[in-house]
Amino acid sequence: MMGIVLTGKENYPEWSRMIKHTLIFNELWKGVCVRDGDNDPVQPTSDKELVVWENKNSKAYALIATSVNEEVSRHISSYSTAFEALQKLKELYESHSALEVVQLMIKLFTLELQNNDPLALASEVKSIMHDIKSTKVELDIPLIALLKALYPTYSNYLESLQANGNLKDITFTLL
Repeated sequence: MMGIVLTGKENYPEWSRMIKHTLIFNELWKGVCVRDGDNDPVQPTSDKELVVWENKNSKAYALIATSVNEEVSRHISSYSTAFEALQKLKELYESHSALEVVQLMIKLFTLELQNNDPLALASEVKSIMHDIKSTKVELDIPLIALLKALYPTYSNYLESLQANGNLKDITFTLL
């Protein structure tokens, strides 16, 4: 086993590296998770090859599923191949998304002055703005305005939309 459990974005890079090496060591990487040249794998065409592939896929999927916590496992439980599970986790935790920007904006909205220290607050604002810029995701100003208007009154609803992945589909156009 790997010795690391994927809990989210914060430990995804280390987990990703470890799971890849574990799958390579167990001869489950090539053909199941990637094809030669790191392209998407293709399922075999002959019955004999298919049986071998299905066996390897089951083992690879089991290694992946046992190396994630319960919250993360909900994201991959509907997938049947190791490749699909890895792609979903990569989509959720490796790339920057509009959802990440929304989460950072909500964090920004909830900042409060602590210990009467405006410099600490300014530093935290600067840090969050740096994180937003580093995502290289274009900000949707009308969406940000809506989030600010709804927060904190509808914070539970916004957090529910975030958790379900529905918030990233909300877009607005300026009139």
